[in-house]
Amino acid sequence: MKKIKNILFIAFVVYLSSYILIKVFIPEKTTELLGFNSYIVVTSSMEPDIMVNDLIIIRKVKEEDLKVRDAITFSVYLPELGAKSKVTHYIGDIQNDGTTLIYKTQGATKAAGDYDDWKDANNNSVEITYQDIEGRVVMVIPYVGYAVNILRNPVGLLLLSMNIGIIYLLVKTIKKPQNKIENH
Repeated sequence: MKKIKNILFIAFVVYLSSYILIKVFIPEKTTELLGFNSYIVVTSSMEPDIMVNDLIIIRKVKEEDLKVRDAITFSVYLPELGAKSKVTHYIGDIQNDGTTLIYKTQGATKAAGDYDDWKDANNNSVEITYQDIEGRVVMVIPYVGYAVNILRNPVGLLLLSMNIGIIYLLVKTIKKPQNKIENH
């Protein structure tokens, strides 16, 4: 039983290490290579269902498995950033233009039929197709973004390290070993 636990632990560590290395060096291939990816939510467009600073886990999904009300993560041009980025919204409708399925997306608080109007860098309307979709949201873990943001910020990391050091010193001081009383 102990060998099985060790093998599972090693497999988990290897898989997690692979995920981290891929996420750092080739982040655009993470979902393709591992079948899943994670993101920290940075806007309120999906509130109250998915909150800012929640961690979302997405998984690759076959086109035929997508349905209305699925929360999907897709690539689209964002004028605020001046570049393509990842967005997570619901599928509000799936339309067939005769050759391609078009996914009409919307944030959590939009009314039925009030779909997002995505534009490219030249301000031309674009439609979301399966090629734009990275995956479907399969899990939401609340508040993880707060910890990630602390670890990304050098000042936050320094303060966290100092607090851990202070706690360590307090514990060592309080649990100071008793000197043995020598018998005479």
